[in-house]
Order: sequence, then structure tokens, then C-alpha cells
Amino acid sequence: MKKFNLMIGLLALLTATVLFSCDKEEEAPAQNARINFSASYNSSAGLSSGRLLNTVQITSFLVNIEEVELEYDDNDPLFAPGVIASDVELDGPFEVQLFRDGSGLTETLANVALPVAAYDEIEFKIRENEDPNSEMFDKSVVINGFIGELPFVFWTDENDEVEIEFENSDNVVLTPSELSVILVEFDLSKLFDPENGGVDLALALDGNGDGIIEIYEGSPDGNTDLAKQIWEKFEQAIEAFEEKFDD
Repeated sequence: MKKFNLMIGLLALLTATVLFSCDKEEEAPAQNARINFSASYNSSAGLSSGRLLNTVQITSFLVNIEEVELEYDDNDPLFAPGVIASDVELDGPFEVQLFRDGSGLTETLANVALPVAAYDEIEFKIRENEDPNSEMFDKSVVINGFIGELPFVFWTDENDEVEIEFENSDNVVLTPSELSVILVEFDLSKLFDPENGGVDLALALDGNGDGIIEIYEGSPDGNTDLAKQIWEKFEQAIEAFEEKFDD
């Protein structure tokens, strides 16, 4: 089994309907491939609030992904002459749970048969969920956990796109001999551990005293600014990761 690991400095940031259309003069050979998303969280010992030491635990992490696209290398030497193929799209939305009960998970976005080829870009779109029956309705990212003994929830309806280009590094190359796994990993310590450049959740408030720290825009606890900081960290980490592959 061949693995391609894409660690998103974000945070280190699904059976699918596959829209795969090819305009070919001949059929390109296909290879089974798996696209996985996973998450981890390794925090420092605690966060100092000035009078308490508050450990931060993550219990659940959900992200809504609208679409995933794999683009071929235009100079792909693996295609025989006369073979023409369009890019591969996995059409969502996909509601991906990457943490449950305090443990990081690996979710399979799709098991697909992809043409044997070299791919130079993977792109996925984070969008707000439009399913009124989902706990993620009108949200794009939801993270639950504890700050000390108090539960917290962070959510946002912001959108973003992640484009990972391999043009100046090794392409993702699928070969006919083995299963290929493309793994996109999220390390949440980059969001919530100040020693890793994350946001200090010890600053979060339970302003209405209901026993739950709510962190989102318009939060009744007064945590709107903190929610904006978390999303900015999310975006900055994605941008830094994309720039790393552009170098």
C-alpha cells in the first residue's frame, strides 16, 4: 500500500458521489485509491489564565467539505499518447467527523478507481452545511471540548479553500501495482495550544453563567473576538501550508 501524507500545518487541517468524466480516445488504466482525512491534538500541560491552570481537551471535531478535486499533471508521462482525461471531482457535501470522545479519527472520504497517472494538485472546499437535519446546519467547522472542567463549543460558518500543489515537489503518482492512500491530516494543537502558536482558550468566558463556554460570532458569552482569532489561525495555517508546497 502506497501512502501520501499531507500534514496541514493548521492545524500540523467521507461514500461519495464521484463525478469522473473523461474525454478519451482510449481508456486510461485505473487504480484503486482511498482519500482519508484525519486529526490529532497534542497539547502542552495547560494554559495559564493568571490564577488557574486550565487544561484544554478536544472531544469532537467536525468539518463540512463541499467538494474535493484532484488535478492531473499536464505533463504526465504516464498517459499513453492519445489519452485525454479531465480532472477528478468528488462531489459532496461530506460531513467529516475527525474527533470523537476525545480521540482523533481517520475518516475515509472516498474509495475510488482513479486513472493511473501523476497528479499535481488536490483541492478541497470547506463550506457551511445546508442540511437542516444536521447538527452542523449553517456551520462549516464545529469543535467541542473542555477548558478545565467547563465544556466549550467553537463553531463558524466561514468558508475556505485548500489548494495543495505538487508542481515543485514530488507529484502524487498512482501506479497499477498497489492501493494508494492520500491522507490529509489536521493537527489541532496549532489552533489551541499557545506554545504551538495557537489561541489561548484560558481567555474564553462563560459570560451568561450557563456552564458552557460558547465561542462563535455573536456568542452570548462575549467570545466573538476569540472566535475570530481562532478562524484567523485556521486560515493562516492553511495559507502557510499552501505556500510551503508553492516554494
